[in-house]
Amino acid sequence: MISHPPSHDTDGPTAAAIGLLASKGYDATSVDELADAAGMSRSTFFRKFGSKEDVVFADHERILGQVTERLAESMQEPLAAIEDAALLVFNHHVRNPETSRARYELMQTVPALRDRELVTSHRYERAFLLHLLDKIPDGEHREYKAVAFAAAAVAVHNAFLRRWLRTTATAPETAAADGERSTALANELRALSGIFRPALYGPPAPVPASQASPAVVVTVLTAGADNDAIVQAVRDALS
Repeated sequence: MISHPPSHDTDGPTAAAIGLLASKGYDATSVDELADAAGMSRSTFFRKFGSKEDVVFADHERILGQVTERLAESMQEPLAAIEDAALLVFNHHVRNPETSRARYELMQTVPALRDRELVTSHRYERAFLLHLLDKIPDGEHREYKAVAFAAAAVAVHNAFLRRWLRTTATAPETAAADGERSTALANELRALSGIFRPALYGPPAPVPASQASPAVVVTVLTAGADNDAIVQAVRDALS
């Protein structure tokens, strides 16, 4: 499990603004009301967030920065580093369920926010892709395979996130259940890496015979079996 990133001083104002937008309605909420909910002046609100649409995704800007930084500093194998980065994003939502659910509700009713979500997803894909291209060896169709893995990792993350949001919308999960879902996502991402690793790196090198683990063969023979019977029983066990 990855460590949790530190909280940020805009998390509270962002959550308050998103909560107001979800409860009152996106179009019915003024910037002045958002600024008041966030506990800041109108000018400070514009300086920190820019617009109503920007405040809905303000935490994503920060998390995307953390993803980029973590990938740049990672000493892990590239696919494992991307698994870790995707979990960072998912765990951010799990730690902020009310804000994540409110944003999800907003996106169901505001087309512009759904479009913005697609752009945000593409930016995560781009960060994953750039990390792969910087780390994986040259090979035939290397970039296309890297594009496919980056998109697949984001798609798996988003599928888990949406299922979690739909589940917790009516019956919030316990911390233990959230942890189980995070573990399940980690397992799926690891399996996805296993599928793509041969395509990105080529098949694993064969193990030299001198390094291969010895085979253990168990046979059952009658008492007094001769050498020919023993040899045949071993052949049968290996066939």
